[in-house]
Amino acid sequence: MRLAEYSDKFRCGAGTLACRAETHLGASTGFSTRLKSRHECRLGRLKPAPPRQRAGPLALGGLLLMVFPALGWAQQSQAPATPEEGARALWDTTFLSRRPVAKPASRPTVQNTADSFLGITLWRLRRSRPADEPGVRMLAHGDQRDEEWTPERMEIDTPLADGQKVRISIETAQAGYLYVIEREQYASGTLGDPYLIFPTLRTRGGNNRVIPGALVEIPAWDDDPPYLTLHSRPDQIGEVLTVLVTPHRLPELQIGDKQLKLTSQQVAEWEKKWGAQVKRLEARQQVGNPYTPVEKEAGAATTQLLTPADPAPQTLFRVDVKSGEPLLVSVPLRIQK
Repeated sequence: MRLAEYSDKFRCGAGTLACRAETHLGASTGFSTRLKSRHECRLGRLKPAPPRQRAGPLALGGLLLMVFPALGWAQQSQAPATPEEGARALWDTTFLSRRPVAKPASRPTVQNTADSFLGITLWRLRRSRPADEPGVRMLAHGDQRDEEWTPERMEIDTPLADGQKVRISIETAQAGYLYVIEREQYASGTLGDPYLIFPTLRTRGGNNRVIPGALVEIPAWDDDPPYLTLHSRPDQIGEVLTVLVTPHRLPELQIGDKQLKLTSQQVAEWEKKWGAQVKRLEARQQVGNPYTPVEKEAGAATTQLLTPADPAPQTLFRVDVKSGEPLLVSVPLRIQK
């Protein structure tokens, strides 16, 4: 299954980002995934649909506890009901504190911290409702008429159905260079070839530099369509996105307009070299929240940064590495059968 690149016709499939609270993940996984860029796609067969437009307001659930010492004030949500929610609130405090307190024209100075976080939000598209904000809806060309769709948050371990339209948002708590690899997994236990689905020259002009508050979205807002449609093979049971953030560019990767095919040996070497223990927590009270205008703006423009007051990622990963070291997280996607 492969996430197609964004163009007139591509094929793609997608699974579900499987995550459990406090789940420990290893450096490597038995799953695999392939996302393609604009003309080709893995994650099954991805078909394009029209341009974009996005969806409505997103409520920061009573889950979040956000503290901003630099501003001399604190904002606290309702008390967490479970230990998992309490732990996630603490993670949010650390992650959100890494974002700039305002949206400056220049890049913020990043302070070192012992914790390294990576945030991922999986969005599924549903048909828009009257209450959804028109500015964040997306337009899809149907067989008989055009329809508006609104992205909404989903837990990363929710299986994706065939034909499901999805988007992926990625945010890191430290500066570096972002790489996203996709591979397929089949019922036989075999894995598909690894493909580098980000960066490509068609997305952000090949710019994969990330800083706290910067939001990277797959596909990009200027892709047509700006979402991926899941069409999986009969023998495919899932995929895995391997997300890598390095302090320096990987010079051996020569990116182009299309997704770059890697070797399994190359990916295995990165997993062995940079793999570490990973914990994961969901923001369960944010599930079902629609896309917000501020997330749309941050995802569409490389100069627009999220602040601590903006929504946190749906799923946070905490990697047990020293500050400044590469982050490597493998995210399984499950396919509903």
